[in-house]
Amino acid sequence: MSVGVTTSTPLSPTSDTNVITSTFSVVDYVVFVLLLVLSLAIGLYHAYRGWGRHSIGQLLMADRKMGCLPVALSLLATFQSAVAILGVPSEIYRFGTQYWFLGCSYFLGLLIPAHVFIPVFYRLHLTSAYEYLELRFNTAVRVCGTVTFIFQMVIYMGVVLYAPSLALNAVTGFDLWLSVLTLGIVCTIYTALGGLKAVIWTDVFQTLVMFLGQLVVIIVGSAKVGGLGHVWDVASQHGLISGIELDPDPFVRHTFWTLAFGGVFMMLSLYGVNQAQVQRYLSSRTEKAAVLSCYVVFPCQQVVLCMGCLIGLVMFAYYQEYPMSTQQSQAAPDQAALSIFGMVGGPLLGLFCLGMFFPCANPPGAIIGLLAGLIMAFWIGIGSIVTSMNSGTAPSPLNGSSFSLPSNLTTVTLATVMPSTTLSKPTGLQRLYSLSYLWYSAHNSTTVIVVGLAVSLLTGGMRGRTLNPQTIYPVLPRLLALLPLSCQKRLHCKTRSQDLSVDTTAFPEKMSNGVLRGSRDKEAMAVAEEGSAHQGISPTFILQETSL
Repeated sequence: MSVGVTTSTPLSPTSDTNVITSTFSVVDYVVFVLLLVLSLAIGLYHAYRGWGRHSIGQLLMADRKMGCLPVALSLLATFQSAVAILGVPSEIYRFGTQYWFLGCSYFLGLLIPAHVFIPVFYRLHLTSAYEYLELRFNTAVRVCGTVTFIFQMVIYMGVVLYAPSLALNAVTGFDLWLSVLTLGIVCTIYTALGGLKAVIWTDVFQTLVMFLGQLVVIIVGSAKVGGLGHVWDVASQHGLISGIELDPDPFVRHTFWTLAFGGVFMMLSLYGVNQAQVQRYLSSRTEKAAVLSCYVVFPCQQVVLCMGCLIGLVMFAYYQEYPMSTQQSQAAPDQAALSIFGMVGGPLLGLFCLGMFFPCANPPGAIIGLLAGLIMAFWIGIGSIVTSMNSGTAPSPLNGSSFSLPSNLTTVTLATVMPSTTLSKPTGLQRLYSLSYLWYSAHNSTTVIVVGLAVSLLTGGMRGRTLNPQTIYPVLPRLLALLPLSCQKRLHCKTRSQDLSVDTTAFPEKMSNGVLRGSRDKEAMAVAEEGSAHQGISPTFILQETSL
């Protein structure tokens, strides 16, 4: 989900391996090995089935024949990494259940991608989300977006490999870097040999394992402390059960508005434009299946969030009765990882929104807007860390959170470190640096759009450039269509073709594929050019809207 993660789990490694004793039984090791072997077997199976006959479409797009359920579970698993499994309980354990309200953002965060981004991407028959940027702008914009995404994913992959290795090291003493290498090799093999289809079915398998593992932790853990009722009572007595915090201040780490609305932008950057998710949407056999997969993710995300929160409460109740060891109590609260997905995912979201919703945006505006968004993102993110370090305070709590990555990825934002105790509210730049990590995506994407539009208008918009109408989502017509017809008439809401005085009834010939046919083509194009000149958009695009 976009997320600045603090994976301060009770079990954390120490540099002194002599202190760590293995708590894995033979059964634990068998389950662990089976998980790796079965994941690898899935990849080898799909590789063997099509050996020597794999096409690019089969490897990268699973031949566009996947159903909505496996795609949905794969979407869930993509950012449901060990970071989320460790991070969400840690968040609840340390700060209470306020984070639970993040689930309110899932509705719009998944509804908008289903009905805005997916239709545009799917109808263009893309292989990569960044192919869209080339169709909408040019190759230079595509390269900029791709490089930004690669940087984002390299950081993320490092985090999700390191986090489970860290947990494994904590409970078994297994060498940390050998674990990283083993997990990396297994994932690389089944991905490279089996392609996207192997990745999706491996995700399905691993998602079921994660669900089962979390459920077992809740059942066994609550049973040891007297049941879920006792867990809830203990959490209530210690103030962990949070009410609805309605403070609208965006600089407060977690409030209802921050979680419910700031989280929407995080979800959009994750489920709307992230290539890891878009590639899975496009592997669906139909556009309807792609949209349904987004709907199926919604209840799954809610279940994952609830289970993570319950685990955090069970952990708290358990350690009230069974105190932590010295090693556990000395665990650093910022231990398994910080993510920059909020800082990088936000500008990428802004870049796609700029192209999809604003026909006047041009390549110079897109590139400069993206750079402005990245500069703003790293300025605030890094500035917050530097400010905290200079203040000489302990980096707890982090102004970031662990949650179902389902990310700021925008699974994960670069956490802003804040002092554990503050005598007064920060002012000036320090105030800006304390911006809640859940607003990172909204802030950075808005920066890209504002700067991108300003530069585009100053450089002539799309005049003299070709605009592919299929790369634009008609926001205004869709919004106006929701109004009753009487309201539209009262507000003088007209279609663009009416505003341009293009009377299609005057032409006996039909309009097809956005081009007027007949003897009066030139006259119609002249009217369209006159009406569209002030907007810097292609008359062909206007005529296509008229035909629709």
